[in-house]
Amino acid sequence: MNNNISNDEFLRKRALRQKKIRKRRIKIFFIFFIILSLLVGATLCLTVFFPIKNLDFYGSKLYTESEILEASDIEKGDNLFTVQKSKIEQKLKKKLPYIEGIELERELPDTLRVKVIDAEEYSAYFIKEKYYIVSESGWVLKTTREKPQNIFTILGAKVKCKVGQNIEFEDDELKELAISLTKTLNQSEIKINSIDISNPLSIMLQVEDRFDVKVGTANYIEEKIRHLSSMIDEIDESLQGEINLSMWTNDNSQSSFIPTNRQ
Repeated sequence: MNNNISNDEFLRKRALRQKKIRKRRIKIFFIFFIILSLLVGATLCLTVFFPIKNLDFYGSKLYTESEILEASDIEKGDNLFTVQKSKIEQKLKKKLPYIEGIELERELPDTLRVKVIDAEEYSAYFIKEKYYIVSESGWVLKTTREKPQNIFTILGAKVKCKVGQNIEFEDDELKELAISLTKTLNQSEIKINSIDISNPLSIMLQVEDRFDVKVGTANYIEEKIRHLSSMIDEIDESLQGEINLSMWTNDNSQSSFIPTNRQ
């Protein structure tokens, strides 16, 4: 009798285990099926579905839509979701340097709109008798032998410039100095003509089309620029000349102005 009970209990437990195993297998099968379906769906979306039929490039005032289309290498029939912003932007900027960046807009099922942002001339680096015009982000836009009139020039920065690439500083300290000076000067209302950092211990500026400014080192640069701004406000507009701030410190606000066109 006891043996029969033991056998029945054993069979009952084995049946329960087998039932749990079957349920687990069915669950694993369904999970695998769902994952496989998602992968197949994603693959179809990236290969067969959503081909580009409509392309729209807009926003640029410097390049035509056909120029941008040709430079982008995007073609009708390409998949709407495999077009990568970074790759397209890189191609466009290299071939059409006056493009600062792009924004992609996908409109299902088949339209890709590309907003093009034009670069603006920000400054010029003077290297070996040439001026390399760059955007604020440091992208080299073009080169010319004529001094640009509407942007400031940076001298002595030790950089490598090539159109369609970012400027490369050979000296990290000069890079930080150039960035710090331009940022500080742009925060003021002073018009910059040129920044000469050939000698970091004797920085020179030309501003307002009429002043040569001896800055000295970059120490206290923000305070020096504020002081320079207040000096310019007090100098008669008919005068031009040399301003010396090289001795200026928080404890010594010594500065001087020597006019060069005094009657």
